[in-house]
Amino acid sequence: MKKNFMLKVFVFGLFLSLSSWNCEEQKEGPSIGPVPDTFSKKVLIEEFTGAWCGYCPDGALRLENIINQNDGFVIGVSAHSGDAMEVSQTSFLESTYLNPGYPSGMVDRFNFNENVSINRGVWDYVANEQLQKEALCGLAMQSKVNGNTVKIKVHTGFKTAMDGEHRLTVYLIENSVKGSGYGYDQANYYDSDSTSPFYGLGNPIESFEHNHTLRLILSEPLGDLIDPSFLFPKGEFIKDYEIDISSYNSDNLFLVAFVTYIGENYLSHEVLNAQKCEINGIQDWD
Repeated sequence: MKKNFMLKVFVFGLFLSLSSWNCEEQKEGPSIGPVPDTFSKKVLIEEFTGAWCGYCPDGALRLENIINQNDGFVIGVSAHSGDAMEVSQTSFLESTYLNPGYPSGMVDRFNFNENVSINRGVWDYVANEQLQKEALCGLAMQSKVNGNTVKIKVHTGFKTAMDGEHRLTVYLIENSVKGSGYGYDQANYYDSDSTSPFYGLGNPIESFEHNHTLRLILSEPLGDLIDPSFLFPKGEFIKDYEIDISSYNSDNLFLVAFVTYIGENYLSHEVLNAQKCEINGIQDWD
């Protein structure tokens, strides 16, 4: 009798254990929460750069410093031209926003003294000014990798009623991009400047590490139109994307999404907020 009782307890315990395991397996992963009342303001810096550009190491360093000094509230994208990392979006941005040279960059595509693509010496100043602005919208993202395919869902939420045209842009960027030869080795005009951190590194710098490298634009060049019917308090616009990442190192990939207000011309466009997410992860509202 005692043995039978022990056997029943064991079987019952095993049943509970298996049942609990099955419930755990069926649980859903983390998901995007409801649209919050407020959002954090984040600033986007889009740097124009190229491996052939001897002054561009300084642009890359300045961008990295601004990102590091602002604890995740500044997001960087490096748009290459004339090298092995070039993408067509660079040419579109240059012609649309009248880029004057390299290295140059846009901070929230904000009009600073009648220029949108501005000198690297004022990136930090404009970024700090933009960070003081109220965030009227925010973004959240979730992506799932299955082999070489990534499915992405981008959420855009709004704090208040908004007028005019707004567009959602989504980028794929890659860190630690290296290669050899003219398309990757970084020209370096600071090689003989003893005051520069690039002193003595060679010209070009071989195996230079290119970060925040723009790889793909998932949306239309100026962004996908956000349906105006969602531009109200707590309104939520959701857009799905799917991409192939077989040409990239998946360990170093990130997604960058941002909302742009489209004005009458390029001088009145402005990025209202931005968000960054790992390629196989989730970034909730913040």
